[in-house]
Amino acid sequence: MARRLRRRTQPVSGNLDSFLDTLTNTVGALIFITLFVTLIATGSRPKTKITIQTPLFSTSKKEALWFEIKNNKISHLNLRQVREKELEFTSNLPNCNKPDPTSLDYITSQNNYQSCLLSILGRQSNFRVDTKNYEVKTVDDGVSLLFEPVSANIGETTQQITTADSEFSRVLSQFDPSKDYILFIVRPDSFEAFRSARKQAWNAGYEVGWEPHPDSLPIKIRTILGSELPGGTSVGVQ
Repeated sequence: MARRLRRRTQPVSGNLDSFLDTLTNTVGALIFITLFVTLIATGSRPKTKITIQTPLFSTSKKEALWFEIKNNKISHLNLRQVREKELEFTSNLPNCNKPDPTSLDYITSQNNYQSCLLSILGRQSNFRVDTKNYEVKTVDDGVSLLFEPVSANIGETTQQITTADSEFSRVLSQFDPSKDYILFIVRPDSFEAFRSARKQAWNAGYEVGWEPHPDSLPIKIRTILGSELPGGTSVGVQ
C-alpha cells in the first residue's frame, strides 16, 4: 500500500515577529508625531485666560496719593507737586463764575460757565512741569495732564519699598491716613507688586484704591479746570 506524502509546513513565527515589530514602530512614530504637533500648536504649558475687571469702589472725601505700578516697580506720580504748579500757572488767568444750582437760569449760566472754561483751558496748553519720575504737560486742549516717564528705569521694586528711606515709605510717613488715601494705577504685568504695595499701605493705616490700566495707554489726569467739565472718571477706595 502506497503511503501518502505529507508536505512539511514551515514555521511562520519569524515572519509574524517581523510584522509585529514593523507595526509597533509605525504606531510609535505616529504617536510621537501627534504629540509633537500638539505641543507646537498649543504650547508646552497650559494657558489660562485671566480677565481683570475694574474694581468696585466707594467715593471718599480724602485726597489721593497717586502711584503707577509697571514692570513690577512702584513710581510716585507726585500729583500734589503738579497741582501746586498748576495753581500758580492758572492764578493769572481770568476767573469763570460758577453758577448757582438754585438759580432760575442755571442751565444758561452753566453753559456760559463751560464756554468760559474752554476758552481759558486753551491758554494753559503750554503748561509743563517735571517731577522726579515724570515729565508732565497739558494735552487735549488743556483738559488733561499727560504723565510721561523720564526713563524706563523709574520706580522701586517690592524689596526697595520696604526700606525706611524708600520714596514709597517716605510718602506713607509724610501724609496722614485720616486725610489721604493711596491710589494705584496698575499695569497688567504688575499685580504681584501691587499686592505687596497695597499690603504695606494697609499696614500703615491707609485706605487703598486702584485701577487696572492697559500697557498701551499713557496716564492722563484731568487738570483742575478740566475736571469741571462733563466726562472723565474717578477712582475711589476699595
